[in-house]
Amino acid sequence: MDYADVVLEKEGINTLESAGELLITILSSQAQEESRNISENTRWGIVRQFEKGLFHVNHKKFMGYTVDENGQLIVVPEEAEIVRTIFRLFMEGQSYSQICRILEDSGVKTVTGNTKWTRCVIQKMLSNEKYMGDVLQQKTYTIDFLTKKRVKNNGIVPQYYIEDDHEAIIPKELYYQVQEEKARRASLHKSAVARKEKKEKSKYSS
Repeated sequence: MDYADVVLEKEGINTLESAGELLITILSSQAQEESRNISENTRWGIVRQFEKGLFHVNHKKFMGYTVDENGQLIVVPEEAEIVRTIFRLFMEGQSYSQICRILEDSGVKTVTGNTKWTRCVIQKMLSNEKYMGDVLQQKTYTIDFLTKKRVKNNGIVPQYYIEDDHEAIIPKELYYQVQEEKARRASLHKSAVARKEKKEKSKYSS
């Protein structure tokens, strides 16, 4: 297969010449390093904001809140009522799937306008400390400045916690009760799975 040469007039490079290949490699490395520097500088600025107690929230994907002209979180009453309903249903014994079904049957839409609710959305809402007025920053962090891939922060980078930052939708007592109930259900599920595996193993051994 024949490759056509490409001439970059601004740089005076012919891609099929050996010198051109070397220059392309050098320019590529420079661009990558520049991207790294921009990423690190942006991260440095964000961390400084965290240290000052400042943060940014994508309120368009955050049920219950929007932001004012100063970027502060403010409650959206009709959405806040949905949040309270979800917390209440969970404490009444409803599962994630059952809560989804109740919301869908009631015609309640997600914050992005979807009519379909998912377990993941409910789980994240029930775990979001912002609903009790607090903020935890750097729950995730970027591990690759090129792909922008983010992973859960398990203590690799510092986290910043701000108490009573904004108006709460859920009382702290209720929030912590929900976390305890989640842990209790997770423990029961884990025990049930272990018993099932033990039973299966015993059956096949026999």
